[in-house]
Amino acid sequence: MIVKDIMTRKPVSISPGASTKEAANLMKKKKVGSLLVIDGEELLGIVTDRMVAVEVVAAGLDVEKTKVRDFMYESVVSVPPEMEAAKAAKLLEELEIRYLPVTVKGKVVGILSVSDIANFAKDFIDCILIELGARVMKRREK
Repeated sequence: MIVKDIMTRKPVSISPGASTKEAANLMKKKKVGSLLVIDGEELLGIVTDRMVAVEVVAAGLDVEKTKVRDFMYESVVSVPPEMEAAKAAKLLEELEIRYLPVTVKGKVVGILSVSDIANFAKDFIDCILIELGARVMKRREK
């Protein structure tokens, strides 16, 4: 299994000049926990719901005046779509992060999240259980 098979293909993005309030509203509307900060086609960073809560709201900053560029995480690690999903999952664990942008020649083509991996694992386990159930039923019929 490779990253492109389980990644989210249309990640939600925001410009670095958007306000924190705009970022939070976009996360709420799109039901996501992160936004890729993109200028044109260039990936500049990432903003998460936790960053909004901790680095802006809890710090007492004005959500209207504080821009995404003021608190985004800039040292973003990205992965290619052909990377083995297990390696990407290990990278998420090692870096203690929840999101990995997926890029081709510097252009964002998706995002891989811990949730994407968990959903894949759940679906995989469900398939195994269905197959095992079918085998048990065949044996009982014999």
